[in-house]
Amino acid sequence: MADTGVAARFIDSPAIAVLLIAVALAVASVLVRVVPAIRRTQTHDESGRQPAIDGLRGFLGISVFVHHTVITWFLLHGDPWQLPPSRFIVHAGQTSVALFFMITAFLFWGRVLDRRGDMNWTGFAISRLYRLYPAYLMLVGLLLTAALAVTLSSQPAVSGPVAGPLMDWLMFTMFGAPDLNGLPATYLLVAGVTWSLRYEWLFYLALPLIAFLTGCSRRPGPALLSAAAVGAIFWRLHWHNTFDPHILLAFAGGMAAAHFQRMAGLAAFGRTSTAGLAGIVALALAIGLLPTAYMWQATAGLTLFFTVVASGNSLWGLLLMPGLLWLGEITYSIYLLHGFFLWLVLRCILPHALAANGFVFIASVTAIGAGLVLAASVVFLTIERPAVLLGQRRSRRSGLRRADAVPAGSVPRPRS
Repeated sequence: MADTGVAARFIDSPAIAVLLIAVALAVASVLVRVVPAIRRTQTHDESGRQPAIDGLRGFLGISVFVHHTVITWFLLHGDPWQLPPSRFIVHAGQTSVALFFMITAFLFWGRVLDRRGDMNWTGFAISRLYRLYPAYLMLVGLLLTAALAVTLSSQPAVSGPVAGPLMDWLMFTMFGAPDLNGLPATYLLVAGVTWSLRYEWLFYLALPLIAFLTGCSRRPGPALLSAAAVGAIFWRLHWHNTFDPHILLAFAGGMAAAHFQRMAGLAAFGRTSTAGLAGIVALALAIGLLPTAYMWQATAGLTLFFTVVASGNSLWGLLLMPGLLWLGEITYSIYLLHGFFLWLVLRCILPHALAANGFVFIASVTAIGAGLVLAASVVFLTIERPAVLLGQRRSRRSGLRRADAVPAGSVPRPRS
């Protein structure tokens, strides 16, 4: 177990979240001011965006980083990779992932509603692949390089299968995250974040079927393909209980928010201070009273909170800070990279005794947080954004007009 000194108590408390969010926000704010490419990106992308959701996404990405930072602290002191003692830190990860799923469902179910039965499913699939795969491919490359380096440099050298496990990783670990080249618990090199991507892709694959069954799509062909894909996944994973229905409820919450936001009177109320206060109270109750975000009571409270934000409520301008909006833009890269940064610095570069010192750990994760924002910004500008623009062009060629281009999406990443 970790020690119980002042630094240790700081780490497993909301204080570490305040510190790391403040550092990330400060670095992002400076980048927005001094990097012209970022300002041009934000100006270009303003049309059709929902800034309050973008700002919320920025908080969520850093909160997952906080969650895994604390888990890493206990890991350094001999505990297994498991939820930390602090309920707040547990929710920093779980509630953030649940809200990521709500964002995904809100954006894409909203697109289905807006298309009124004429959704371009080919364009949708293309846009999702171009949005998510390039940065993910970079992560798999880092993971493979690290796994090979660790196993080949160990005494004695370790070896194991690479090609088969690598294929599972390249499929967003839909069917598992196996060890690479015999490295035990390879998934810990990235803090196991890929689990949430399985849920994201399950939702994407199921969406044409859901749309058809609810009368929101008139195209049986995509619905049949959707049913076949989802059926094949569940057939292969039948005995593994890979998908938790309590977690899947978060997508239903996002879909409900999409309907709410399209009712003008209700959406207008959602933007009021009264609604904002109600949303904050619902969020606080879910975090303060419930042990996990993955239960229906928590989903209900989080749905209320998210619906308020989805209505355009910026929570008195908090979600519209330029630095926070940039964090929202680069959240996918933050989500993918933060576990690798934690592993590289705290479990690979620093000696164990040094990394396990509370004050050294706090200083290290502060530096990691700053470096993470910088690295994610570079990845977004050089990999993510060019791929998104290319995907939009390919989507239009498939028949999707520019005005109907699919939004950038959430993370989910997953996800803790």
